[in-house]
Amino acid sequence: MHNANQYVAQFEKISDFILDIKYIIVFYVLGDFLTTAHALKYGVEENAFLAMVMANYGVGSMFILKVLFLAIVYWNYSLLKDSGSRWTDLIWIMSRKFIVFVGLFLVVNNLMVIFMECSLLQIIRSMTF
Repeated sequence: MHNANQYVAQFEKISDFILDIKYIIVFYVLGDFLTTAHALKYGVEENAFLAMVMANYGVGSMFILKVLFLAIVYWNYSLLKDSGSRWTDLIWIMSRKFIVFVGLFLVVNNLMVIFMECSLLQIIRSMTF
C-alpha cells in the first residue's frame, strides 16, 4: 500500500506541474512549434543550433527538444517546490512567467514572418545603431 501512495503522490505532483505550466505548453511548446513549422515556408530559422538540428533531423526534432526542455523545467520545479521556501516559490513564479513571455515573443515573431514577411527581430535590429 505504501508504494501505491507514493505513486498517487507523484501523479498529483505531475498533474499540479502540468496545470502550473499550461501557458508554457500553449505558447512556448505548441505555439512556437506550430508557428515555426509554418513560418519556415517564408524564411529561415534564425537560431543557428536549431537550424542545424532541424536540417539534420527535421522539424519534429524541435518538438523533441521542447519536450526535453519541459523535463528540465520539471526538475527545476521539483527542486524549488521541495525546498518549501517562500523565495523558491517566487523564483518558480518568475521563471514560469519568463518562459511564457519568451514563448509569446517567439509566437508573435513567427506570426509576423508568416503574415508580414518581416520578423520582430529584424525590426529590433534595424532600430539599433
